[in-house]
Amino acid sequence: MNIPLRLVVVEDNEADVELLTRCLIKAGLDVVIHRVETEHDLVSALHEFTPDLILSDFSLPQFNGVRALEVAVAHAPHTPFIYVSGTIGEERAIDALRRGATDYVLKANLSRLPSAVHRALREGSLKAEQRKAELQRRDQELRLQRLTRTYRMLSNTSSAILRLRERSELLSEVCRIAVQLGGYLRVSVSLLDEDGTPLGAIAWAGDESDTLLAVEPDLTQACIAGRLPEVHNDVATESGESFSPLIRDGCRAVAAVPLCVDATPVGAITLFSSQSAVFDDAEMNVVLELTANLGFALQYLEKDAAVHFLSYFDTLTGLAKRALFCQRTSKLLAEATPAAGTRAIAVFDIQKLGAINDSYGRYVGDLLIQTIAERLKQAFNDPEAIAYFGGGTFALTLTEDSGDIVRLWQTVSAQLFAESFQLEGEELRPLVRCGVAIHMQDGATAEALVQHAETALKAAREENEKYQFYTSVKKHPTSRGMALEARLEGALDRQEFLLHYQPKVNVADGRLEGFEALLRWKDAHDGLVSPALFVPLLERSGAIVEVGEWVMLQATRDIRDWFAAGLTPVRVAVNVSPLQLRRRDFVDQVLSKSLAATDLGAGGIDIEITESMLMQDLELSISKLSQLRDAGIAIAIDDFGTGYSSLSLLASLPVDTLKIDRSFVHHMVDSPKGMSLVATIVSLARSFDLKTVAEGVETAAQLHLLHSVNCDQAQGFLFQRPAAAVDVPGIIARFGQHSAGQGGAVNSAAEPNAASVRRSRHR
Repeated sequence: MNIPLRLVVVEDNEADVELLTRCLIKAGLDVVIHRVETEHDLVSALHEFTPDLILSDFSLPQFNGVRALEVAVAHAPHTPFIYVSGTIGEERAIDALRRGATDYVLKANLSRLPSAVHRALREGSLKAEQRKAELQRRDQELRLQRLTRTYRMLSNTSSAILRLRERSELLSEVCRIAVQLGGYLRVSVSLLDEDGTPLGAIAWAGDESDTLLAVEPDLTQACIAGRLPEVHNDVATESGESFSPLIRDGCRAVAAVPLCVDATPVGAITLFSSQSAVFDDAEMNVVLELTANLGFALQYLEKDAAVHFLSYFDTLTGLAKRALFCQRTSKLLAEATPAAGTRAIAVFDIQKLGAINDSYGRYVGDLLIQTIAERLKQAFNDPEAIAYFGGGTFALTLTEDSGDIVRLWQTVSAQLFAESFQLEGEELRPLVRCGVAIHMQDGATAEALVQHAETALKAAREENEKYQFYTSVKKHPTSRGMALEARLEGALDRQEFLLHYQPKVNVADGRLEGFEALLRWKDAHDGLVSPALFVPLLERSGAIVEVGEWVMLQATRDIRDWFAAGLTPVRVAVNVSPLQLRRRDFVDQVLSKSLAATDLGAGGIDIEITESMLMQDLELSISKLSQLRDAGIAIAIDDFGTGYSSLSLLASLPVDTLKIDRSFVHHMVDSPKGMSLVATIVSLARSFDLKTVAEGVETAAQLHLLHSVNCDQAQGFLFQRPAAAVDVPGIIARFGQHSAGQGGAVNSAAEPNAASVRRSRHR
């Protein structure tokens, strides 16, 4: 059944109304006519009758057609308006069209009226669709802006959780960020006492009006009691007197979400908004993630480990980060038996994640990562087998009884990516590439397996393969670097590493003060490989930790052998890598090696670290170094001056020695600025009661200048090239004879052969 067309006709002559009615009916239009003659009646009809179309005479006794058009534009701007007049001229008609009229028809030519009506209705329908589309576009833009703000809020609150360690300061900062970046009227955090008694709001930001404060306790208690969010998306439609004051203060929506620790409510966060319907699914997901992060932060703050969770878990996905994943995998591998099946590490990443972020917005990319994480949690019963490394890269521990890891990965991949991802109205089908490393076949430790899986992933990207196994990559190295890295992997087991020792000499009197142990690799294929080539490879693979432990152990053995041969006990400094220093058992490892040398009198192990290494986790580094120093182990900062130590930092560091970088020593002779720099470092060290050691000393002129600025010790080719452990007794004997027969190092140090100095400046 057709719905009649509703017309308001502004006309004082009923006969004319009858004529145009007949004309429209004759044209097949079903119409309902509402005739008005005055402005007041026209206004009432526009609001009460709500016409589909307005027809108006131009000359009226009560008011004219111009005024009728003005009234229509003011009260029904989207309703088509057609003049039907016998007096309107062409000039007036054009002016009327400019003012908003849709068309005009002369009474003398009513046959044109039906077509004019049809055209006006079509144009009105088209404009209505355009307005609807525009409103939808604006709504999407506002929603995007809103989500962008809330994700910025989430990011900044996560940073605050990492940064702040005092509870009240953290909660206040979270509230401030939520108001400032999230755009809320007021945000407050309420906590329960240990016995469950509400403490009320202990942190807040934003509006502090009495009406908002009055509603807050009831909302908080309701969400805590129900253990579910209490959401009121339009307080204007809520019944009861409790919400009516909120409207007067500009509040249109409110939500209270429980704060939980180990699934137990310990408080709530309450958010007031000036926008109705703001707490949709997307907004609530952000709020729930915020409360989850805050709940974890509260838990670890109580245990004086506020950053533990965020250090080991990714806030976006809730999955373990790299360090925790390796710890968990190490435990799993330690418990592995042949009957348990083949275990492997798979590392995969989302291809073109940056393009997704650029095209659809960062929040869509984050939603994609979160959705993949959720599918992983559903596909794996053990959540400890999953990790997220950031940047769209995930890691899995795979176990297959049959040993067919290929089939297992294909099954997992199908479960994760067979169905597209419907996110914010967009259908995404992301591509992934994967690298796989198999336990024992490609590595024995979790760190090695993860590193090798990442190497295989890189190869899969370069070769445009869906997945790649490390075994294949290792068999077909694409460069000398990869071949070198492959050989380096087993160098420790093949006993290809060795230590060379370079003496440290007292600048004033030429006495031997100790040695520095320098790692060397004698590759079966290339012979001695430059440390500049193989040390970065050890760092990248994580093998530097195991090699570093071997260095300490071997240095201790050599010290004992020298002591057993009747030599004076000596101190040997070994270099420590950042990965070694970060390990939890670093102090125990060093002390165990040091204790092995307790019967050697003054001999033993000291350690050298770089400035940049300290800055990676300053507080923890200071704590570890202090324990070692208290145990009698000397600490030296290597390559001092090339990092970014401040005076305040230097004063707080538990160190004994600053080693002046060889580049500064090299420029001493030919550059007054270089000389001033070395003198400044020596003076600075003395002011902090620290010793100084100059590295890379190659000429007597350099040594003379070091003596003039009161540098304590020096090492370099001028005294001795790095030598094998079997040559150390002869070096000690030579320096003992030299010290007995000479008055000082400056006058007695022999210039080495110039060619030997030029050959190599690697340690």
